[in-house]
Amino acid sequence: MRSSDRCLGRSGTTAAVAPWQVRWGVRWRRLRLGRRCGLAALVFGLLASAAALAQERLVFDVLRDGETIGSHHFEFEREDEALKVSVETALAVKVAFITVSRYEHKRVERWRNGLLLSLAGMTNDDGEETELSIVLKDKEYTRTVNGQDEQLAAPIGVASLWSKTVLSGGKLLSPAKGETYRVRADLLGREVITLGSGDVEAERYRLSGQLSRDLWYGPDGRLVQIRYEHEGSVVEFVRR
Repeated sequence: MRSSDRCLGRSGTTAAVAPWQVRWGVRWRRLRLGRRCGLAALVFGLLASAAALAQERLVFDVLRDGETIGSHHFEFEREDEALKVSVETALAVKVAFITVSRYEHKRVERWRNGLLLSLAGMTNDDGEETELSIVLKDKEYTRTVNGQDEQLAAPIGVASLWSKTVLSGGKLLSPAKGETYRVRADLLGREVITLGSGDVEAERYRLSGQLSRDLWYGPDGRLVQIRYEHEGSVVEFVRR
């Protein structure tokens, strides 16, 4: 089974544009346009108003055994009472100057008071494309994966992990594939993490169960670092 973890288990850099990347870009633009039109009444619209509030951007380097293999970005934007979170991940693996694996993911989440209103995203895992949408209506979510609908009870957490508030629910939804993980989160203590902007005192949590991760969160509750082992290697998401 292909997964983002498989891509994270090897190292590499980006390469030339392949034909599937062209299809990816076209489908992503269509998806974003379609979601903007279809969800406008429900979640204040995906077309941002001119009155959008201050923005914040978190950028992570993704490393395997200390070697950079890609990047992971969060962009936060306040729009009236909603929080819009745009996420982008780009990973690539090269062997002898040849790209042997590539993973790309883009999505837009919308939240209000800690409750997910909607999620729309696309993932390309070595050419295998997944289109996912989640929409809240009447206290129930409709999850659509590649055109197949399923109803889910609210609330749900999302395994994007940018906020520690999602750790308390016991379940996390994969924002790439739509799968649900049963997890437990334990606070291990506090540690000082060095970022590009300086030292941060962070709380360290350990996720166990169907998803295993060590996670560090700063005083504002935002993600600082991720670490886990995969096929004998240490994979890290380190905030710049």
